[in-house]
Amino acid sequence: MPTTAESKRILGRVPGTWLLVLGYLVLLSLSASFPFFSSIETVADGRPINVPAFDFSGDKVKQLPYTIPIRAHLHGVLGAEEAQEFVQPRFRDTVIVYLHRVPWDDKGSQLCEELARNPGVSVVEPFMPGFKTSPGQVPSHSMEANAEVVAALMEHYGVKRYHVIGQGFGGVAALELASAHPRRVQSLTMLSSPGAQEFELLGNPLVNKIVYGFQGAFFWGVSRLTPNFGAVDLLPWDRDYARTVFDTDLTDSKKIIHQWTKPLLIIHGDADWMTPVEAAHYSVKLAPQARLHVIPGGRDAVFADIPGVSTEIREFIVEQEKKPSPAVLPPPEIPPIPQAAGARFWILLVIIVICTFVAEDPTCLASGLMVSVGIIDFWSATAACTAGIFIGDVCLYSLGRFLGRKALRRAPLKWFLKEHKVNQWAGWFSTPKGMLVVVSSRFIPASRVPTFVTAGIMRLNIFRLGILLLIAALIWTPPLMWIGYKFGAKAMEQLAHYKSNAIWVIIGFLFFLHFVTHWVVPAFTWRGRRQITMKVRGFLQPSLWPAWLLYLPVRLGILALCLRYRRLTAFASANPAFGRIGGFVGDSKSLLLRPFQRDSRCCPTLALSLDDPQDERVREAQAFAMCHGWPVVFKPEVAENGAGLRFVHTAEQLEQLVRAAAEDFLLQKYISGFEFEVVWRRNPGKDDGRIMAVVQKRDVAVRGDGEQTLEELIWLDEVAVSRGELFIQCHASDLNRVIPAGQKVILNLTGSYGHGARCLHRHDLITVQLDEAVTAFAKHFPGLHFARFDLRAISVDELKAGRFIITEVGGCCHVSSLFRDESLLFARSYVAIWGQLKACIVAGDYNLRQKVRPVPLDELMARWSQAHGRQDQFAVSEDL
Repeated sequence: MPTTAESKRILGRVPGTWLLVLGYLVLLSLSASFPFFSSIETVADGRPINVPAFDFSGDKVKQLPYTIPIRAHLHGVLGAEEAQEFVQPRFRDTVIVYLHRVPWDDKGSQLCEELARNPGVSVVEPFMPGFKTSPGQVPSHSMEANAEVVAALMEHYGVKRYHVIGQGFGGVAALELASAHPRRVQSLTMLSSPGAQEFELLGNPLVNKIVYGFQGAFFWGVSRLTPNFGAVDLLPWDRDYARTVFDTDLTDSKKIIHQWTKPLLIIHGDADWMTPVEAAHYSVKLAPQARLHVIPGGRDAVFADIPGVSTEIREFIVEQEKKPSPAVLPPPEIPPIPQAAGARFWILLVIIVICTFVAEDPTCLASGLMVSVGIIDFWSATAACTAGIFIGDVCLYSLGRFLGRKALRRAPLKWFLKEHKVNQWAGWFSTPKGMLVVVSSRFIPASRVPTFVTAGIMRLNIFRLGILLLIAALIWTPPLMWIGYKFGAKAMEQLAHYKSNAIWVIIGFLFFLHFVTHWVVPAFTWRGRRQITMKVRGFLQPSLWPAWLLYLPVRLGILALCLRYRRLTAFASANPAFGRIGGFVGDSKSLLLRPFQRDSRCCPTLALSLDDPQDERVREAQAFAMCHGWPVVFKPEVAENGAGLRFVHTAEQLEQLVRAAAEDFLLQKYISGFEFEVVWRRNPGKDDGRIMAVVQKRDVAVRGDGEQTLEELIWLDEVAVSRGELFIQCHASDLNRVIPAGQKVILNLTGSYGHGARCLHRHDLITVQLDEAVTAFAKHFPGLHFARFDLRAISVDELKAGRFIITEVGGCCHVSSLFRDESLLFARSYVAIWGQLKACIVAGDYNLRQKVRPVPLDELMARWSQAHGRQDQFAVSEDL
């Protein structure tokens, strides 16, 4: 067992990010398992009543074959404390149903209590599905389905006639209830309710659902992806609220109000910023019999004077009970929507500006749609879109200008903007047409963020650039709005048929938008078509798949074989005492090379530790370079696939790297020639050895013609295009250089596949001489049973003759790169890799049965995480 000090050292090798992620996952699991805070409040006391469940995913509300529980407060009912225990509680002559707004608050309950002070009035206050006081899972949170649930609740109580009050979004449920059960609903009262769809947010059901969809995704993420132990569900705005506004459809609200001929009371605040007072005035035009009372105040105006509002509502309802108002025929046609004015006009402009920060082009199209409906005029919407786009562009420019390249390492830019992209754009800006490059990006989707941030980093003239950006926005915005104005209404009419599948329409729209911006638009340029070629090859050619996907079966295979041999770390025992963990990923490079240092075929290596004084490290490094010549190779002790490797050409570069080193590192003599990868094995308990596979690492090169830049040569080359983005990243600072005719440029910076080298299976290179030479070299360490050697040779013939130089050694589970050979059948590669894995684990099992001390799992995982937790997975800065 490791000592406490050893355990601390092992823990110290684990990257801090990994520890944070582990702590986050632990807290997240505990939060999901033990939600200390309950979203079911004591506000709704009593036993829940089971009523039929309803779904509104189709064109009509349909009853489902199961029930859901619903709670309700009963005010002014005989024995209200025990009322829910009775099947038929005793109500007074006048029954009012009060439907809460979302998010729910207790002000509505206070209004219900005030209404029930009248001895002839009973009030039912249901807590509808989706409200925080309603238990259980429900199929639909929509107000349409909630209306049917309320109707079923009143049927359960045996109440056949009642008056309905709807507050806020509850007014939508009140309208749906009145429409579905007109004989039972005697009157409607709407308190600060939205009414017609055109007065809700951006005025269109599908556009609103897109906004609500993002809102719901945010609340879902906060609820499920943060360790809040249920506390988030206690907030007024939670995922249930987001689900309710998303599921609710106000499309028919205008039609319901227009067809309602019974008494209607509307009470609305004159300064309501969420639902403008114009919505109440328009509802009166739809239903001339409506009685409108505009009171001073905002969204909570109706609660500012609860006694006064409750008195007005009681008098209105009692009046209808005594002498119902005669039915008034609605106007023959639905009146047009009034154009936004006053506070509503400015709120709409602010919403448009904010939406442009998230999605510029869709906001322009949605604004054009609002113009076609008549909600806002064309030029005002154009001004808002242009202002939002211009402000967003200037903000991106400011990020680059004032934070510099540091902005690229901070969220959120670091998530989708890479430094090599900025280097690429910076090269374009250095040309005389740099300003035009910035302006042209306005018309190229997915290029604006890197362009404007890079413009700030390059400190382009803000005044000149600002004028050009404003002109570009003025050129781009009106045509987009005109498209929304001209074709938006017709498109929405067609999409209205699919409103029940709004979530899939939204997802499909986002995928379509991504397809257009990343596949269709780039196809209009030759560079874009070559990028599409790269993407298609990346999908269809398994050798180009990302490492996490390609090597997933390998990792699962290691786990399966280890379980078969009943030891999770069986593979690490294949090479006892070789390195610290048998040469597995994360083992020290210099420690693995140490047993072979006396062999002339081992590359000269100097290991330097941070424990040594800095000046001493600098002196030793310079002495090594003077002895072996420039360039020298700088490598981290723990890294994979070439991460952190640099070629150093001068003493100044070397001293700078040594002094800035934050981890142990090593220096190696640079060995020219061809690079190969050899996998070798020895049968356990036998004095033999043989090569299992040889993979050659070939350079990818382009040759200049004196006219085309390096970037153009990369995209035009049939081999280089397959990994074009990688080579663009490798040579980001040199892309705009015109390559002289005949000059050869090697694109891969090292022989690593991670840096662009091609991998070719070369079984034909396995000769008796090579086999004997590699076996003799491997036997310098008697306990070695499985290894992968990275070696260089002057030529193929020299390799076949057994003359080479070893640059790196990997131990257990360092399988060959056969996957990366596009000429091999995928199944054949996996068979070969599986054979290598099995040979490694069989050797480990044999050694364990010989009482070899097993490798601790914590040591293994700590070193593996150190190797894979690096931030510089691509860090070659100097070319040869």
